[in-house]
Formats: sequence, C-alpha cells, structure tokens
Amino acid sequence: MGKNVRRLLAAVFAATLAVGIFALAGCSSSNETSDSSSNSSEASAPSTQTVTDMVGRTVEVPGEVDKVIGVGASSLRMICYMQAADKVVGVEKSEQEDSVTCAYRHVNHDAFAKLPVIGEGGSKGVTANEEAIIAAAPQVIIANLDKDSADSLQQKTNIPVVCVTMSDIVFDQKLYDNITLLGKVLGKEGRSQELIGYMQDTEKDLQDRTANVQKKTAYAAGVSFRGGHGFSGTEAGFAPFSICNITNIADAGHDSGCFDIDLEAVTAAQPDYVFIEGGNLGLVKEDVAANPDYFTNLKAIKDGNVFSLVSYRFYATNVELAIANCYHVGSCVYPDQFSDIDSTKKLDEITTFFLGAPLSQDLMAEGLSFQKYDLMSM
Repeated sequence: MGKNVRRLLAAVFAATLAVGIFALAGCSSSNETSDSSSNSSEASAPSTQTVTDMVGRTVEVPGEVDKVIGVGASSLRMICYMQAADKVVGVEKSEQEDSVTCAYRHVNHDAFAKLPVIGEGGSKGVTANEEAIIAAAPQVIIANLDKDSADSLQQKTNIPVVCVTMSDIVFDQKLYDNITLLGKVLGKEGRSQELIGYMQDTEKDLQDRTANVQKKTAYAAGVSFRGGHGFSGTEAGFAPFSICNITNIADAGHDSGCFDIDLEAVTAAQPDYVFIEGGNLGLVKEDVAANPDYFTNLKAIKDGNVFSLVSYRFYATNVELAIANCYHVGSCVYPDQFSDIDSTKKLDEITTFFLGAPLSQDLMAEGLSFQKYDLMSM
C-alpha cells in the first residue's frame, strides 16, 4: 500500500505542475498578444517631421499628409504638379474659374468646383478665410505668403503653414527647391525627383540643340501683364528666347520683366522673328489696322517670320506651357536643330507629364495654337 500511495502522490504532483505550466504559458501568451497589439498601435500612430520652408521658417508637419490646401499664387499649381490634387480639400474662389491657359485649373476644374472655398485669391491678392480653412480641416496649408503672414495664418488656424515661392524663370534652382520641399511634405519624393529630372533633361536638350547655331534675333509681342497688351507689350529676359540662344531685342536696357516698348526701338532693331501671344492677337490686329505702314517696314513681317505663342502667365507662370513655347520658338527659329519636333505633339507630351492630360485641342478651341501668322492679310 505504501508504494501505491507514493505513485498516486507523484501522479497528482505531475498533473498539478502541468496545469500550472499551461496556465503560465497562457498568461504569457496573453501578455505577448497585448504587448504586440500595443506596439502595433504605436507604429500606426501618426508621426511628424520638421521641414524648413522657402522663407526660412521651421515647421512641424504630419509625417503622412492626406488633406491639404493651397493659398496664394502657384501653391495649388505646385500641388497639382506633385500629382497630389486628390489630397486638396478646399480652394480659393479664383481657383474655381476655368481657363485653359491656367492649365492646372482647367485639368482639375470639375473636382475643384465641388470643393469648399477657403478664401478669395487671384490677382488682387490673398484673402484667406480662417474659419473656412478650419472647417475644411487640412493637415497642412501650402502657401505663397511672406513670413509674417504665414505665421499669422498658422497661429489663427492652428494648422501648419509651409511657404513656397515662385520665380518667372522657367528652369530655376529655386523652383527645384520648391519641388523638393513639397515632395517631402506631401510624401511625394519620387514624383519630386521625376519632375526635377524631367526639367533638367529638358533644359539640357534645348541648350544642346542650340549650342552651335548662328544666333538670330527675335521680339515677343502682345505679352500679357496686368491685362492684355498689343504689339508693344513685351518682356525682357523672355525664357523661350534665352534658353534657345536667341537674342531678345527687348533685353536692351532691361534686365528682365514685362513692359511696353517704344515701337521705334523695334524698328531700329529689325528682329529676324516676331512671336505674338495668341490671346492678344486681336489687340495686335488693331495696331496693324491703325498703322499699317509701320508693320510693312518690319523685316520679320516682310520675310514671313511671324509666329504664335501660347500665353503661359496666368496666376503666375504655368511652367508646362512655358516649356512648350520654348520648343515651338526653337523649331521656328532653328528648324534644322528641331527637325524632329512637332510643336503641338510636344505640347501634349509636356502637359500630360505635368498634369496628366493633353491640352492642345482645348487650347485650339480657345483660338490658341502654334501657327504662322500673316499679319498684313488678317
């Protein structure tokens, strides 16, 4: 009997020990599951990052941005270039006005028209509506504002404001810096690299094509600035001329910028080529009708070297249309160097890359296309 009792006690002890171990294992498993769940929750929690914006402000923004607005000229355009239009949750009132020469608005018009208005915007200046911005609940505000205005808007809305800047220079390091900044803020680093690479390759292509040409002279007429202008409206530092190694007669005495030239200066310079913004062709026709003798004495007109341009300034510079003009100007002035380029096809290629849509047909419907003009028979 003593031996049997000892065997029974040993069996009970073994069973008790097994139950204890099982219980401890279950407890441990439960704790591990809890810890794992906690870690997973922490991993999915939104993180932040700190960026330095284009006016030197240090701004803390969410690590992942799904909702954004643009305030001021070029901010929404840049968001669209970054392929982030789907993140936009509100727009300035002016951004709901459709115009094909403001290409990013035109491409996204249907979507923007449905979004809440977060301010006025437009050429008369930025008037942000802080209450409407708060109601739209963006995670970040991309703004073309000065430092003090950006600080004030951020304080009033309690939403991070990241400042961008824009230049009228088409191929510009400042533009590339803006793109790099937005790539980081919007989680679009790949797109930012793609954009910069495309523009740098384009700049090199245009420069290589025109590096060894016999330089020609040209005049840009009917250039829009603060409204439409006739033949005297022009621009010094005109990007399509400078990048294609063409002497711009408007550069004489001017570093850059738009102005009304003394028409006698055009006569004195006798440019080889004249280019006219298509949107202001009607005003140029009025000038021709009022003073036909002046125009018949211009070399470019007598030689039949008058061509169109597509207007590319609308709420600041539309980079894609400016680049398309560069290729068109190059192909008109230096046809041998651009023999493989069809200006209209190139326009569609460029706008598709920047905005996801070909625009030549829409521009043509508004009377804007790349063509040759015979001013004296219009």
